[in-house]
Amino acid sequence: MEAIQTKQLPQKPSVIQAQAANTILARLVQLSVAALEAESPEKAGAIIVNRIHTLIKTDRAMIVPLKQKRRIFCVSGDLAVVSAQDHPYAEAVHEIRKVFGRELEPQFITKESLPSDIAAPNARKLLEAVGGTNILWIPLPMTKGQDGDFALWLERWNNRPWGQEESKLLSHSSVFFGHALSNPRKKREDSESKKKKWWKKLLSFPLFLLLICMIPVKARIAAPVQVMPDRPYYMFAPFDGIMEELEVEPGEYVKKGDILFRYDTRVLEKQLEEARRGVAVARTELARLEGAGYDDHDARARIPVQKLEVERAQAEVVFLESQLERSEVRSGAEGVVILDDPEALIGSPLQTGQLVLRVADPKRTKLRLEVPVADVGIFKEGDPVYARMDINPLEMFSAKVTRIGFDVNLSEEEKTPFPSVLVEAEWLDKDVPVTPGQRGRARIHGKDTRLGLVWFRRAITRWRNRLGTLGI
Repeated sequence: MEAIQTKQLPQKPSVIQAQAANTILARLVQLSVAALEAESPEKAGAIIVNRIHTLIKTDRAMIVPLKQKRRIFCVSGDLAVVSAQDHPYAEAVHEIRKVFGRELEPQFITKESLPSDIAAPNARKLLEAVGGTNILWIPLPMTKGQDGDFALWLERWNNRPWGQEESKLLSHSSVFFGHALSNPRKKREDSESKKKKWWKKLLSFPLFLLLICMIPVKARIAAPVQVMPDRPYYMFAPFDGIMEELEVEPGEYVKKGDILFRYDTRVLEKQLEEARRGVAVARTELARLEGAGYDDHDARARIPVQKLEVERAQAEVVFLESQLERSEVRSGAEGVVILDDPEALIGSPLQTGQLVLRVADPKRTKLRLEVPVADVGIFKEGDPVYARMDINPLEMFSAKVTRIGFDVNLSEEEKTPFPSVLVEAEWLDKDVPVTPGQRGRARIHGKDTRLGLVWFRRAITRWRNRLGTLGI
């Protein structure tokens, strides 16, 4: 049987165009679906720029953000341009988007279409590169109710132009691309993911705080501190009297034997004069009795009594002369005069044994701290002390606790006095540049404890005291 040969007839141009349109439509659907299913806007943008060539011929594709400082969102294959946002190419992109960023329709950008009055040197170099670069600018509409945030940037080199049909095709595609870059589902997933992370952070914060509170540290007590003289020479009033003149000033350096103050000696001098007259009278009477004693038995019997009277009068003179010598009070040590109110002493009556002033070696000082009663017991003798003086708060000096008092007194704080116990400390360095009277703040490092107790010990104590009525 003779084979029947059939000859395929040539297809009509309309059929070929329909097949090509179906192919492009299928590719558009595949690209849009892939972009819409991307996990993030960055991945959606990478899919678009790397697969846009399946729809239309282009030498380079980019997505340009319109409302961000970032100039290139993603680019086909050229990772160096993406990483270098200050590259001249990125500068050119920035200059072009300033001109065409508000356009709502596709734009054909060439070196001729760029306005001449615009200062865009990098953009002009870009449009003249590789034999002439033609750019097709496609705004990407976002979801309903949002303004455009991105634009599609397509380049053709060697001065190859873009056509109207290509512009229309990409305009239809831009709806899907813009939706992929602003997919509400992705934003909702990102928001839910952030909420989950926020709840995880919130739940992990108490555990983190608990771990921080368990860190072992030294207990620290802060207290006001004052520099005091160490073992000063105390000058007491030698006898009752009135101070006539103070020969020194507070802070003055004196040597041993220097006059510190003088008594008013007018009363002493009068008493001494009367005592000397009494001695003369007693001696005269004694001489009379001794002369009459040869004949008068009574006169001879009174002679021993009169001798005692003479000795008493002479003793009174010696005593008053010694008191007169002691009216000039001299220093028994070398050092600096420590005196609070010199004006209050001049002309005031002094009693025997009354403390008048102190003379201290300025190089021998110690610290006196006023520690709150609630903090006593956290530290012991020998624990370290770190002090900062108000005159130089940036410099810190080291000391150690030497004595802890027992009596509770009200502190000398001007604003908020508090019940306190006096604590003394000595310097570890003997040549500390401080002087008696300086004030500041000190910190005592006590026994081992936990950081949480350092932070919340007083708060816990207050709450325990408030809840004490409930038996807690």
